[in-house]
Amino acid sequence: MKKSIFLAALVLISTSCLAQKSAVRTAKNLALQESPDFAGARAAIKPALENEETKNQAEAWYVAGLIGYKQNEHIWLMGQMGQPVDNAAKGAAVEESIGYWLVADSLAMVPTYDKKGNPKYDLKTRKNIGERMLEYFQKQDLAIYASYLAEQNDDLGVAKAFKLHCDIPDLELMQDPKLQAKMVKDTTYYQYMSYSLSYFYRAKAYDQALAMAKRIAVDPAHEVTAYQYYYDLYKLMGKPEQAKTVLAEAVDKFPKEAWFIQNMINDLVQAKDTLGAVAYLDKAIENDPSQAQYYHTKATLLSTLRQFDEAFKFFDKAISMEPKNPEYYLNYAYAYSDKATMMLDGTDNLSQKEYMAVKKQSDEVLKLALPYYEKAHELAPGDMTYARALRQCYYRLHMDKEYEKLSAEMQNY
Repeated sequence: MKKSIFLAALVLISTSCLAQKSAVRTAKNLALQESPDFAGARAAIKPALENEETKNQAEAWYVAGLIGYKQNEHIWLMGQMGQPVDNAAKGAAVEESIGYWLVADSLAMVPTYDKKGNPKYDLKTRKNIGERMLEYFQKQDLAIYASYLAEQNDDLGVAKAFKLHCDIPDLELMQDPKLQAKMVKDTTYYQYMSYSLSYFYRAKAYDQALAMAKRIAVDPAHEVTAYQYYYDLYKLMGKPEQAKTVLAEAVDKFPKEAWFIQNMINDLVQAKDTLGAVAYLDKAIENDPSQAQYYHTKATLLSTLRQFDEAFKFFDKAISMEPKNPEYYLNYAYAYSDKATMMLDGTDNLSQKEYMAVKKQSDEVLKLALPYYEKAHELAPGDMTYARALRQCYYRLHMDKEYEKLSAEMQNY
Protein backbone atom coordinates (compact mmCIF):
# COMPACT_ATOMS: atom_id res chain seq x y z
CA MET A 1 0.00 0.00 0.00
CA LYS A 2 2.73 2.44 1.00
CA LYS A 3 4.69 1.54 -2.12
CA SER A 4 1.67 2.32 -4.28
CA ILE A 5 1.20 5.73 -2.63
CA PHE A 6 4.88 6.54 -3.19
CA LEU A 7 4.70 5.53 -6.85
CA ALA A 8 1.56 7.59 -7.29
CA ALA A 9 3.32 10.62 -5.83
CA LEU A 10 6.21 10.14 -8.24
CA VAL A 11 3.77 9.97 -11.14
CA LEU A 12 2.13 13.23 -10.02
CA ILE A 13 5.48 14.98 -9.68
CA SER A 14 6.63 13.69 -13.05
CA THR A 15 3.37 14.74 -14.68
CA SER A 16 3.61 18.23 -13.15
CA CYS A 17 7.18 18.62 -14.30
CA LEU A 18 6.32 17.50 -17.82
CA ALA A 19 3.39 19.92 -17.89
CA GLN A 20 5.61 22.86 -16.98
CA LYS A 21 8.25 21.88 -19.50
CA SER A 22 5.48 21.76 -22.06
CA ALA A 23 4.42 25.24 -20.96
CA VAL A 24 7.95 26.49 -21.63
CA ARG A 25 7.82 25.05 -25.15
CA THR A 26 4.36 26.54 -25.71
CA ALA A 27 5.51 29.98 -24.58
CA LYS A 28 8.53 29.80 -26.88
CA ASN A 29 6.40 28.76 -29.85
CA LEU A 30 3.86 31.53 -29.26
CA ALA A 31 6.64 34.13 -29.23
CA LEU A 32 8.45 32.76 -32.28
CA GLN A 33 5.51 32.04 -34.59
CA GLU A 34 4.86 34.17 -37.68
CA SER A 35 2.04 36.04 -35.96
CA PRO A 36 3.36 36.10 -32.40
CA ASP A 37 1.05 36.04 -29.38
CA PHE A 38 3.12 37.77 -26.71
CA ALA A 39 0.31 37.96 -24.16
CA GLY A 40 -0.34 34.25 -24.57
CA ALA A 41 3.38 33.49 -24.32
CA ARG A 42 3.66 35.40 -21.05
CA ALA A 43 0.61 33.64 -19.65
CA ALA A 44 2.08 30.27 -20.63
CA ILE A 45 5.52 30.87 -19.11
CA LYS A 46 4.32 32.30 -15.79
CA PRO A 47 3.47 28.96 -14.11
CA ALA A 48 6.85 27.52 -15.12
CA LEU A 49 8.62 30.36 -13.29
CA GLU A 50 6.73 29.52 -10.11
CA ASN A 51 6.61 25.71 -10.23
CA GLU A 52 9.06 23.97 -7.88
CA GLU A 53 10.20 21.63 -10.65
CA THR A 54 11.02 24.27 -13.27
CA LYS A 55 11.62 27.58 -11.47
CA ASN A 56 15.30 26.73 -11.00
CA GLN A 57 15.86 25.80 -14.63
CA ALA A 58 17.75 28.28 -16.78
CA GLU A 59 15.68 27.34 -19.84
CA ALA A 60 12.41 28.61 -18.31
CA TRP A 61 13.89 32.02 -17.49
CA TYR A 62 15.68 32.23 -20.82
CA VAL A 63 12.41 31.70 -22.68
CA ALA A 64 10.71 34.29 -20.45
CA GLY A 65 13.35 36.78 -21.57
CA LEU A 66 13.07 35.65 -25.17
CA ILE A 67 9.43 36.78 -25.20
CA GLY A 68 10.39 40.39 -24.51
CA TYR A 69 13.28 40.16 -26.96
CA LYS A 70 11.01 38.98 -29.74
CA GLN A 71 8.38 41.60 -28.93
CA ASN A 72 10.98 44.38 -29.14
CA GLU A 73 12.12 42.95 -32.47
CA HIS A 74 8.53 42.62 -33.75
CA ILE A 75 7.63 46.22 -32.90
CA TRP A 76 10.76 47.44 -34.66
CA LEU A 77 9.93 45.41 -37.78
CA MET A 78 6.38 46.77 -37.82
CA GLY A 79 7.82 50.26 -37.62
CA GLN A 80 10.00 49.56 -40.65
CA MET A 81 6.80 48.64 -42.47
CA GLY A 82 5.26 52.01 -41.68
CA GLN A 83 3.16 51.04 -38.68
CA PRO A 84 3.15 53.21 -35.51
CA VAL A 85 5.84 52.23 -33.03
CA ASP A 86 4.74 51.63 -29.44
CA ASN A 87 7.88 52.94 -27.74
CA ALA A 88 6.51 52.25 -24.28
CA ALA A 89 5.92 48.55 -25.01
CA LYS A 90 9.16 48.25 -26.97
CA GLY A 91 11.36 49.64 -24.20
CA ALA A 92 9.52 47.80 -21.43
CA ALA A 93 10.02 44.55 -23.34
CA VAL A 94 13.78 45.13 -23.42
CA GLU A 95 13.96 45.83 -19.69
CA GLU A 96 11.76 42.81 -18.96
CA SER A 97 13.90 40.47 -21.03
CA ILE A 98 17.14 41.59 -19.38
CA GLY A 99 15.65 41.00 -15.94
CA TYR A 100 14.69 37.44 -16.85
CA TRP A 101 17.99 36.74 -18.58
CA LEU A 102 20.04 37.77 -15.58
CA VAL A 103 18.20 35.11 -13.57
CA ALA A 104 18.63 32.61 -16.40
CA ASP A 105 22.37 33.22 -16.54
CA SER A 106 22.78 32.87 -12.79
CA LEU A 107 21.01 29.48 -12.97
CA ALA A 108 23.04 28.45 -16.01
CA MET A 109 26.22 29.01 -14.01
CA VAL A 110 25.11 26.77 -11.15
CA PRO A 111 27.30 23.70 -11.75
CA THR A 112 26.13 20.14 -12.17
CA TYR A 113 28.67 17.37 -11.69
CA ASP A 114 29.48 14.34 -13.76
CA LYS A 115 30.40 10.97 -12.33
CA LYS A 116 33.99 12.06 -11.84
CA GLY A 117 32.94 15.17 -9.90
CA ASN A 118 33.81 17.61 -12.68
CA PRO A 119 31.57 20.70 -12.84
CA LYS A 120 29.50 21.39 -15.94
CA TYR A 121 27.85 24.68 -16.84
CA ASP A 122 25.12 25.66 -19.29
CA LEU A 123 27.41 27.72 -21.51
CA LYS A 124 24.99 27.60 -24.43
CA THR A 125 22.40 29.62 -22.52
CA ARG A 126 25.05 32.14 -21.44
CA LYS A 127 26.24 32.47 -25.06
CA ASN A 128 22.70 33.03 -26.36
CA ILE A 129 22.02 35.68 -23.72
CA GLY A 130 25.34 37.41 -24.36
CA GLU A 131 24.71 37.69 -28.09
CA ARG A 132 21.29 39.24 -27.56
CA MET A 133 22.52 41.62 -24.86
CA LEU A 134 25.25 42.74 -27.25
CA GLU A 135 22.55 43.41 -29.82
CA TYR A 136 20.67 45.60 -27.34
CA PHE A 137 23.86 47.54 -26.61
CA GLN A 138 24.83 48.07 -30.23
CA LYS A 139 21.32 49.06 -31.32
CA GLN A 140 21.04 51.33 -28.25
CA ASP A 141 17.52 50.10 -27.53
CA LEU A 142 17.66 51.27 -23.92
CA ALA A 143 19.03 54.70 -24.81
CA ILE A 144 16.17 55.14 -27.28
CA TYR A 145 13.73 54.06 -24.56
CA ALA A 146 15.29 56.57 -22.17
CA SER A 147 14.70 59.35 -24.70
CA TYR A 148 11.05 58.32 -24.94
CA LEU A 149 10.70 58.32 -21.14
CA ALA A 150 12.26 61.79 -21.00
CA GLU A 151 9.40 63.03 -23.18
CA GLN A 152 7.01 61.53 -20.62
CA ASN A 153 8.83 63.35 -17.78
CA ASP A 154 9.63 60.02 -16.13
CA ASP A 155 12.95 61.06 -14.56
CA LEU A 156 13.51 57.86 -12.62
CA GLY A 157 12.63 55.73 -15.64
CA VAL A 158 15.12 57.65 -17.79
CA ALA A 159 17.86 57.20 -15.21
CA LYS A 160 17.27 53.46 -14.93
CA ALA A 161 17.15 52.92 -18.70
CA PHE A 162 20.44 54.73 -19.30
CA LYS A 163 22.01 52.92 -16.36
CA LEU A 164 20.89 49.52 -17.66
CA HIS A 165 22.41 50.30 -21.05
CA CYS A 166 25.72 51.23 -19.40
CA ASP A 167 25.58 48.16 -17.14
CA ILE A 168 25.68 45.71 -20.05
CA PRO A 169 29.46 45.78 -20.74
CA ASP A 170 30.23 45.23 -17.05
CA LEU A 171 28.01 42.18 -16.57
CA GLU A 172 29.86 38.98 -15.75
CA LEU A 173 28.21 37.17 -18.63
CA MET A 174 29.55 39.82 -21.06
CA GLN A 175 33.24 39.42 -20.18
CA ASP A 176 34.04 37.19 -23.17
CA PRO A 177 36.83 39.08 -25.03
CA LYS A 178 34.92 38.72 -28.30
CA LEU A 179 31.91 40.50 -26.77
CA GLN A 180 34.03 43.12 -25.03
CA ALA A 181 35.72 44.03 -28.32
CA LYS A 182 32.31 45.00 -29.69
CA MET A 183 31.26 47.19 -26.75
CA VAL A 184 33.49 50.25 -26.78
CA LYS A 185 33.19 52.57 -23.80
CA ASP A 186 33.47 55.72 -25.90
CA THR A 187 32.35 59.30 -25.31
CA THR A 188 28.74 58.35 -26.04
CA TYR A 189 28.85 55.63 -23.40
CA TYR A 190 30.03 58.05 -20.72
CA GLN A 191 27.58 60.68 -21.89
CA TYR A 192 24.74 58.21 -21.34
CA MET A 193 26.15 57.48 -17.90
CA SER A 194 26.15 61.18 -17.08
CA TYR A 195 22.53 61.39 -18.26
CA SER A 196 21.67 58.58 -15.86
CA LEU A 197 23.39 60.46 -13.06
CA SER A 198 21.59 63.73 -13.77
CA TYR A 199 18.17 62.05 -13.98
CA PHE A 200 18.71 60.13 -10.74
CA TYR A 201 19.59 63.50 -9.23
CA ARG A 202 16.42 65.09 -10.61
CA ALA A 203 14.36 62.16 -9.31
CA LYS A 204 15.94 62.68 -5.86
CA ALA A 205 17.30 59.14 -5.93
CA TYR A 206 20.46 60.38 -4.27
CA ASP A 207 22.07 57.04 -3.38
CA GLN A 208 21.77 55.87 -6.98
CA ALA A 209 23.02 59.21 -8.28
CA LEU A 210 26.08 58.96 -6.03
CA ALA A 211 26.82 55.47 -7.34
CA MET A 212 26.67 56.77 -10.92
CA ALA A 213 28.91 59.72 -10.04
CA LYS A 214 31.54 57.27 -8.83
CA ARG A 215 31.28 55.39 -12.12
CA ILE A 216 31.75 58.41 -14.40
CA ALA A 217 34.67 59.67 -12.30
CA VAL A 218 36.95 57.15 -14.06
CA ASP A 219 36.51 59.09 -17.30
CA PRO A 220 38.81 62.16 -17.34
CA ALA A 221 36.23 64.13 -19.34
CA HIS A 222 33.63 63.66 -16.57
CA GLU A 223 35.80 63.71 -13.45
CA VAL A 224 35.03 67.35 -12.64
CA THR A 225 31.30 66.73 -13.06
CA ALA A 226 31.54 63.73 -10.74
CA TYR A 227 33.10 65.81 -7.97
CA GLN A 228 30.49 68.52 -8.38
CA TYR A 229 27.80 65.91 -7.86
CA TYR A 230 29.67 64.40 -4.91
CA TYR A 231 29.57 67.74 -3.15
CA ASP A 232 25.92 68.49 -3.93
CA LEU A 233 24.74 64.96 -3.14
CA TYR A 234 26.52 64.74 0.20
CA LYS A 235 24.89 68.03 1.23
CA LEU A 236 21.47 66.86 0.09
CA MET A 237 21.95 63.55 1.92
CA GLY A 238 22.70 65.39 5.17
CA LYS A 239 26.39 64.51 5.22
CA PRO A 240 28.13 67.90 5.59
CA GLU A 241 31.48 66.48 6.66
CA GLN A 242 31.72 64.30 3.55
CA ALA A 243 30.73 67.32 1.45
CA LYS A 244 33.42 69.43 3.10
CA THR A 245 36.06 66.73 2.62
CA VAL A 246 35.30 66.12 -1.05
CA LEU A 247 35.19 69.87 -1.76
CA ALA A 248 38.62 70.40 -0.21
CA GLU A 249 39.94 67.49 -2.27
CA ALA A 250 38.44 68.96 -5.45
CA VAL A 251 39.98 72.39 -4.80
CA ASP A 252 43.42 70.77 -4.71
CA LYS A 253 42.71 68.36 -7.56
CA PHE A 254 41.21 70.94 -9.94
CA PRO A 255 42.87 74.26 -9.09
CA LYS A 256 41.66 75.94 -12.28
CA GLU A 257 38.00 75.01 -11.82
CA ALA A 258 36.31 78.09 -10.37
CA TRP A 259 33.17 76.17 -9.35
CA PHE A 260 34.92 74.42 -6.46
CA ILE A 261 36.73 77.42 -5.03
CA GLN A 262 33.55 79.48 -5.24
CA ASN A 263 31.61 76.88 -3.27
CA MET A 264 34.42 76.59 -0.75
CA ILE A 265 34.37 80.34 -0.30
CA ASN A 266 30.57 80.40 -0.02
CA ASP A 267 30.68 77.72 2.67
CA LEU A 268 33.36 79.60 4.62
CA VAL A 269 31.43 82.86 4.35
CA GLN A 270 28.26 81.15 5.58
CA ALA A 271 30.31 79.79 8.47
CA LYS A 272 31.39 83.41 9.13
CA ASP A 273 35.00 82.51 8.38
CA THR A 274 35.75 85.43 6.05
CA LEU A 275 39.48 85.29 6.71
CA GLY A 276 39.47 81.61 5.77
CA ALA A 277 37.64 82.48 2.56
CA VAL A 278 40.20 85.16 1.71
CA ALA A 279 43.00 82.66 2.33
CA TYR A 280 41.44 80.22 -0.15
CA LEU A 281 41.11 83.04 -2.68
CA ASP A 282 44.80 83.83 -2.35
CA LYS A 283 45.52 80.19 -3.12
CA ALA A 284 43.15 80.25 -6.07
CA ILE A 285 44.73 83.41 -7.49
CA GLU A 286 48.17 81.85 -7.13
CA ASN A 287 47.02 78.74 -9.02
CA ASP A 288 45.14 80.63 -11.73
CA PRO A 289 45.71 84.39 -11.87
CA SER A 290 43.64 84.68 -15.07
CA GLN A 291 40.28 84.46 -13.27
CA ALA A 292 38.78 87.93 -12.85
CA GLN A 293 36.06 86.51 -10.60
CA TYR A 294 38.68 85.62 -7.98
CA TYR A 295 39.83 89.23 -7.70
CA HIS A 296 36.25 90.45 -7.59
CA THR A 297 35.28 87.99 -4.87
CA LYS A 298 38.35 88.85 -2.80
CA ALA A 299 37.55 92.55 -3.14
CA THR A 300 33.99 91.94 -1.99
CA LEU A 301 35.16 89.96 1.05
CA LEU A 302 37.77 92.58 1.97
CA SER A 303 35.06 95.22 1.89
CA THR A 304 33.02 93.19 4.42
CA LEU A 305 36.13 93.24 6.61
CA ARG A 306 36.20 97.03 6.12
CA GLN A 307 39.56 96.84 4.43
CA PHE A 308 38.28 99.22 1.79
CA ASP A 309 41.50 100.58 0.31
CA GLU A 310 42.80 97.04 -0.27
CA ALA A 311 39.38 96.01 -1.66
CA PHE A 312 39.42 98.86 -4.20
CA LYS A 313 42.72 97.56 -5.63
CA PHE A 314 41.21 94.16 -6.29
CA PHE A 315 38.04 95.65 -7.77
CA ASP A 316 40.25 97.63 -10.17
CA LYS A 317 42.08 94.45 -11.12
CA ALA A 318 38.86 92.54 -11.81
CA ILE A 319 37.42 95.39 -13.90
CA SER A 320 40.63 95.70 -15.91
CA MET A 321 40.23 92.04 -16.86
CA GLU A 322 36.45 92.10 -17.49
CA PRO A 323 35.43 95.72 -18.08
CA LYS A 324 31.89 94.86 -19.18
CA ASN A 325 30.77 92.90 -16.12
CA PRO A 326 28.11 95.02 -14.35
CA GLU A 327 28.37 92.99 -11.13
CA TYR A 328 31.93 94.18 -10.58
CA TYR A 329 30.92 97.83 -10.81
CA LEU A 330 27.92 97.33 -8.55
CA ASN A 331 29.92 95.73 -5.75
CA TYR A 332 32.64 98.37 -6.17
CA ALA A 333 29.92 100.98 -5.63
CA TYR A 334 28.55 99.09 -2.63
CA ALA A 335 32.00 99.13 -1.07
CA TYR A 336 32.17 102.92 -1.37
CA SER A 337 28.63 103.19 0.00
CA ASP A 338 29.52 100.97 2.97
CA LYS A 339 32.60 103.05 3.66
CA ALA A 340 30.50 106.21 3.58
CA THR A 341 27.96 104.68 5.97
CA MET A 342 30.70 103.43 8.30
CA MET A 343 32.03 106.96 8.64
CA LEU A 344 28.77 107.89 10.35
CA ASP A 345 29.17 105.23 13.02
CA GLY A 346 29.51 106.70 16.50
CA THR A 347 28.23 110.16 15.55
CA ASP A 348 25.20 110.05 17.85
CA ASN A 349 26.94 112.04 20.58
CA LEU A 350 28.43 114.69 18.30
CA SER A 351 27.18 118.23 18.15
CA GLN A 352 25.20 119.29 15.10
CA LYS A 353 28.21 121.12 13.70
CA GLU A 354 30.51 118.18 14.26
CA TYR A 355 27.99 115.75 12.77
CA MET A 356 27.55 117.87 9.63
CA ALA A 357 31.30 117.96 9.12
CA VAL A 358 31.46 114.18 9.25
CA LYS A 359 28.35 113.92 7.08
CA LYS A 360 29.98 116.07 4.42
CA GLN A 361 33.01 113.79 4.36
CA SER A 362 30.72 110.77 4.13
CA ASP A 363 28.86 112.28 1.19
CA GLU A 364 32.12 112.92 -0.62
CA VAL A 365 32.95 109.23 -0.33
CA LEU A 366 29.45 108.31 -1.50
CA LYS A 367 29.95 110.48 -4.58
CA LEU A 368 32.86 108.22 -5.48
CA ALA A 369 30.37 105.35 -5.66
CA LEU A 370 28.08 107.15 -8.10
CA PRO A 371 30.00 106.54 -11.36
CA TYR A 372 30.22 102.83 -10.54
CA TYR A 373 26.47 102.62 -9.94
CA GLU A 374 25.90 104.45 -13.21
CA LYS A 375 28.29 102.19 -15.14
CA ALA A 376 26.60 99.08 -13.78
CA HIS A 377 23.21 100.44 -14.86
CA GLU A 378 24.63 101.34 -18.29
CA LEU A 379 25.96 97.81 -18.81
CA ALA A 380 22.70 96.18 -17.70
CA PRO A 381 19.89 98.47 -18.88
CA GLY A 382 16.46 97.29 -17.87
CA ASP A 383 17.77 95.23 -14.95
CA MET A 384 15.89 96.21 -11.81
CA THR A 385 18.73 95.30 -9.43
CA TYR A 386 21.16 97.80 -10.92
CA ALA A 387 18.50 100.47 -11.43
CA ARG A 388 17.35 100.30 -7.80
CA ALA A 389 20.91 100.58 -6.51
CA LEU A 390 21.55 103.66 -8.65
CA ARG A 391 18.27 105.26 -7.65
CA GLN A 392 19.08 104.75 -3.98
CA CYS A 393 22.40 106.54 -4.49
CA TYR A 394 20.59 109.44 -6.18
CA TYR A 395 18.27 109.60 -3.19
CA ARG A 396 21.10 109.68 -0.64
CA LEU A 397 22.90 112.39 -2.59
CA HIS A 398 19.68 114.45 -2.96
CA MET A 399 19.89 114.28 -6.78
CA ASP A 400 16.14 114.79 -7.19
CA LYS A 401 15.97 115.26 -10.98
CA GLU A 402 18.02 112.15 -11.63
CA TYR A 403 15.97 110.23 -9.07
CA GLU A 404 12.65 111.16 -10.71
CA LYS A 405 13.91 110.45 -14.23
CA LEU A 406 15.18 107.01 -13.28
CA SER A 407 11.98 106.22 -11.34
CA ALA A 408 9.93 107.00 -14.47
CA GLU A 409 12.24 104.85 -16.58
CA MET A 410 11.85 101.93 -14.17
CA GLN A 411 8.10 101.95 -14.70
CA ASN A 412 8.76 100.42 -18.13
CA TYR A 413 10.84 97.50 -16.86
